[in-house]
This record gives sequence, C-alpha cells and structure tokens, in this order.
Amino acid sequence: MNTTSIHDIYNQYLQGLHVSRPIAEASAQLPVHEPIGDGVIQRLVTHSGMEIVYADYRLSANHAFRFSSEAAMVELSFCLEGAGEVCVSGERHELSAGTCYLHFMERFDAAFEYDERSPMRSVAVGIPLQLFHRFLGDEPRGSRNFTGVLGSRAFRKFQKPIDPQVSYIVQQMLDCPFHHTARRLYLEGKALELLGIHFQTFLFEQEQDKSLARLSKSDLDKIREAGHILLQRMDCPPSLLELSRMVGLNDFKLKIGFKEHFGTTVFGYLRDKRMEHAMKLLLSGEMNVTQTAGQVGYANLSHFSEAFRKKFGINPSELLRRQ
Repeated sequence: MNTTSIHDIYNQYLQGLHVSRPIAEASAQLPVHEPIGDGVIQRLVTHSGMEIVYADYRLSANHAFRFSSEAAMVELSFCLEGAGEVCVSGERHELSAGTCYLHFMERFDAAFEYDERSPMRSVAVGIPLQLFHRFLGDEPRGSRNFTGVLGSRAFRKFQKPIDPQVSYIVQQMLDCPFHHTARRLYLEGKALELLGIHFQTFLFEQEQDKSLARLSKSDLDKIREAGHILLQRMDCPPSLLELSRMVGLNDFKLKIGFKEHFGTTVFGYLRDKRMEHAMKLLLSGEMNVTQTAGQVGYANLSHFSEAFRKKFGINPSELLRRQ
C-alpha cells in the first residue's frame, strides 16, 4: 500500500507490527499485543508537525514486514536496544543498538526484519519535507537541501554512535515530567536540539567539539567517578578543585571531560541532576518546597525556585498545587 505523508508512513510501519491506527489526536499510546510481542509504542505530533515515536517492546518471534510510500521524509532515529535489518529500495542496512541514524527518503519500498532475541527500544523524530526546507531556509542551495542530499536515490542514511551528550538529551525526553501541551512543547524543544546537533554533524560536516582533548580510558573512568561523587554529595558538593583532587584529574581535563562525556559543564550537570531529583521528590508528595530545596543543596529558596522554573517551566510551589 502506498502512503503520502510522514504520519501515513508511521501508520504503515506500525501496521506491520499490528499496532497501527491513524493518530487522531496530538498523541497516542499503542500497546503491542501477542502473538507479535509485548510492550508499547507512543506517538506524538508536535506543534510544528514533526512526529516523535518512542518504541519499547519485545517480539515473541522473529518478525518481517514491508510497505511502500510515495511520501518524502527526513527522520532522525536512535536505536537504544535491539537489532534488525531493513532493505530500502534494494539496499540492505543493519540496525544496531547504540547508534543514531539520519534518514532521507522519498518514493521508497522498505522491508523490515526484526530479531526476537533482544528487546526493541528506539526513539524517532520524523520531519515533513516542508518543515525541513524551513529549517534550512537560510542555507545556500546545493548539497545541503533535500534533493542535494538524496540525489537520484530513494533513500540515504547517515549514522554514528550515540555519544554521551546525545544520550543525555534522549534520556531527558524519556523522563519528561510534563503532560498535555507542556509535554508537546518540551519534547519538541529536545527534538530540535537533537536535530541541530545532527544536522551540524551530518550535513555541515563539522563534528562537535573537534578541538577537545582526547581522553584516555583512565580519564573517562575518573570523569564518571566525579559524576558519581556529585550525585552522592548533591546537598553539599565539592568545589571544582576539590573534585579534581578527589578523582586525581586536573581541573582543565575535568572540565573538558565533563563537556565531552556528559554534554554539559561540571556544575551544569550538577544543576540538572539536582533539578531532576527535586522533581521526583516533589512528585512523590513526601516533601514541601523548602524541604526539597534543602535536600538538593539549595539554602536560598528563591534561587531554587528560579532554577526549577528555568529547568521545567513551572514554579515548584505551583507544581505541588496542581497535584
């Protein structure tokens, strides 16, 4: 069956898993049932018309299906777990965990083969062609536009391993604390952040932070240890120099390493983790705002409220009132 829009493409893909139905609202949660498998697929259409699809399921047996489409689409996807193969217009491609893909496709045939041996978990962002043109509207015509990237082919794929910075953003999407319109806005913002990173990497041929010093395995172990220390001492964190001495790494390498491994600064990482923990405490209903602020290391309540509002777009006191 031929399809004509990105939402139709996802409808047909999900029909191959026997879970598809047209997305009548801004979001939908679709259970994966036996005999195909067990799990859930979530679909969300953003205000700009992108579709975000989160899949988390396990197949009961190896599964294969195919469909064709006349539509054009750009898709950024992240394979978090699982394995499989897809054959698009005669070209076979492997899907592997820990990899991100940027796909360009138009008037294509696709055949999918999925493996039952491991759970499937992925996040995909589908971008309509018109929106992609809007994103790149101020770029010169040529190899960076859709036709220039795709050429005479029906399908083109870019891929790279999911790095820590990207993994962190994807996890923020999966942990989104909001609902309804606020959730759509939050997820669209994160999707745009991911698109910016990968358009830069794949289309503008400038890998992020090439000038960063290469870190050895020992250095990376110390960076992870520093992150663990910050989580354990969230209420009373060490200074940057103290943290450097604790893990045996100079402060320059520590700052560079945090940016490379976690995608943010040392205290940007601490601030984000504090706010995420604060959100969990408030949602649990076990603490009020003042107690929560102290638990995550804020002596000044107004500073805590400002940081919380900047992170989540809502005051902590308002969050409690809504529960």
